[in-house]
Amino acid sequence: MKCILMIAAVLCLAGTVTAQGGTPKARVGAGGPRSDLVNDDNIRKLYAEFVTAWNAHDVKKMASMYAIDGDLMEPDGMTARHRDEVEKHFAEEHGGPFKNTELKLTIDSVWFAGADVALVDGTYMVIGAVDPNGQALPPRKGLLTSVLIREDGTWHVAASRSMIPIPLPWRPK
Repeated sequence: MKCILMIAAVLCLAGTVTAQGGTPKARVGAGGPRSDLVNDDNIRKLYAEFVTAWNAHDVKKMASMYAIDGDLMEPDGMTARHRDEVEKHFAEEHGGPFKNTELKLTIDSVWFAGADVALVDGTYMVIGAVDPNGQALPPRKGLLTSVLIREDGTWHVAASRSMIPIPLPWRPK
């Protein structure tokens, strides 16, 4: 019992020291409002560069924005793992059905799970895709969720998931 009381006293004392400012200061860029604003801007710039690369059909540039072991998943479940596969996937799409597409992308939120990890949510629209017969398809509208990691000061997509929402029969219209 004495041992439990002593541990409790030490924990209370530690809490008092912490409450009085005894904690070390957070390192610069380790999260918090100021660094989050800078990182939020950097992530939004990354996505603006991605849109520019998409619309120029620069698959190497698009893939370079992914982490070496990053992946993406399409709405139909197709998954490309690692940057090389992501680049191959983009090359196939942009050499065929997405050859003349335009991407419009809106980042709705950037949420930081830590200083070097962020969750991004947004919406997208791909205009100008064609089917295997070359017939125009309607614009593809969907949602995007990605996890980004910062390595050596640069943000990269670690995992990207796009989806096309469908109505659920039990939800009111």
